[in-house]
Amino acid sequence: MNEQEPGASGEDVPWTEADERRYQSRRARERDRVRRARRRAAVFGLIVLLVIGTGVYAAGLFQGAWSWPPFGGTAASAPSGAPCPSLTRTAAPPRDVRVRVYNATDRTGLAARVASQLQARGFGVPEIDNDPIGATVTQAAQVRHGPQGLAAARAVAAQVPGAVLVDDGRDGSDVDLAIGAGYGDRLAAVDTVATLTTPVPVTDSPDGCVPVGSTDAPTGTPAPTATS
Repeated sequence: MNEQEPGASGEDVPWTEADERRYQSRRARERDRVRRARRRAAVFGLIVLLVIGTGVYAAGLFQGAWSWPPFGGTAASAPSGAPCPSLTRTAAPPRDVRVRVYNATDRTGLAARVASQLQARGFGVPEIDNDPIGATVTQAAQVRHGPQGLAAARAVAAQVPGAVLVDDGRDGSDVDLAIGAGYGDRLAAVDTVATLTTPVPVTDSPDGCVPVGSTDAPTGTPAPTATS
């Protein structure tokens, strides 16, 4: 049965208290419905804005338009005197390197002399021989390595001025040092090698941290034996 307000049919019907309660109840339900609709619209609009804002900010980060943290913030500073998070190691320490030394020249005993000097500097030398692949090496040396041996190869190459790195895709971290025609008959000076291989602090270390050079840097290496 359709509800009508008293008097809606044109008849002079008395307005009772029950009529007033029904009328007010109907008005309250209508107001609640409008409020719920407005809340749903507001929540939906907020979600849309958040999604759009997140997408715009992510795109800006990807394209380098701004950086994290936003609004010019910086990473939290470390407590004064705290160690820096890590160092960037440019090469493996000699004690962790195994290098096979090969002679790619016609100079007798060259591989043995170089191997002896490398052992004096802390390198492990499991093999000394003529170059097994018979390559023509015009440089001072070739340091052959695989992806896992890059840090070891850098440590070896730093010992030989003019040496070049050759990634042959091998497995493992062992490297080969093939002494070539351009070798100058002596290794690089120890202090020069240390400059090339000493770790340096990462560029984004928190302000106030202390580089851990005394513990993470490669240990000192003994002076090379005399060469002729």
